[in-house]
Amino acid sequence: MSRILAKGLALSLVLLSLCAQGAEEPPLVSPVPTSARVSNSPQSLASQVRAIFAFKCVQCHGADLERPKGKFGYILDLARVAANPKMIVPGNPRKSELYQMLVYNEMPGKGNRTGPLTPDEKDVVRHWIETGAPADAVAGEVTLAQPLTPRRRVIRDIGQFHPQSAHFPIALLVVALPAEMMWSLTRKESWKATVRFCVALGAVGAVVTATLGWCDAVFSQHTGAAAQVLLRHRWFGTATAVWAVATAAISELANRRGNPRSLSHGFRLTLIIGIVLVSVAGYLGASLIYGLHHFVW
Repeated sequence: MSRILAKGLALSLVLLSLCAQGAEEPPLVSPVPTSARVSNSPQSLASQVRAIFAFKCVQCHGADLERPKGKFGYILDLARVAANPKMIVPGNPRKSELYQMLVYNEMPGKGNRTGPLTPDEKDVVRHWIETGAPADAVAGEVTLAQPLTPRRRVIRDIGQFHPQSAHFPIALLVVALPAEMMWSLTRKESWKATVRFCVALGAVGAVVTATLGWCDAVFSQHTGAAAQVLLRHRWFGTATAVWAVATAAISELANRRGNPRSLSHGFRLTLIIGIVLVSVAGYLGASLIYGLHHFVW
């Protein structure tokens, strides 16, 4: 168990180091003089795309909406849209998720009164992305989204596994508690082995999940209240990872000393606190997707 924990921590440290290096790189969007990089065509494209989005998309993704769909409420901010590598890959429409959703009529949604984009409108969006996804021109300048560097691309790609990985520490730490109670009642070693396995693997999962979360947050586009939820989610997740490692260490120490009563009680208390932490972190993470009030009774 100790070896599994040590290897998981080492892997997470490598990923976290990579994430920290990527976060220090320049922003994805920068102003470039028009005369040096583009003609009048990108400016015109940006205006056309903004007009299309204003007509087709603001109903669900407008900045004035209290709860825009998918926490995506900045559709008219082309610079911000283009800077989000999860939505736009400048120069490559086929790898741009936003364009693919438009092509296959996944956006606008079924409840939108304007209906899907016309073939001509889709062609304008495609050409806009191929041109580099320029934003609106201001004072003779145009904003182009720069392509991802290899390092930031790696960080983005591994960070996308954060939501999926979060299920493992939640499940493993929660299951460890009833298994510990069964061991306390029956004193069967199979139950204690189950507890040790769940806690050790749950601790590794918590550290890996927290690390992936920090990588994913490098590309966060949340603003306002959602940004505050993200901040709390990140630190509750980090605290959960640290606490889970401490819980696993106490579990192994108690096992080596024959599970004396004092260590057993201490382990159960830390396990319960760990379950509370991982539950709060999970709730905040879900709130970023479904809203703070996603539990409706």
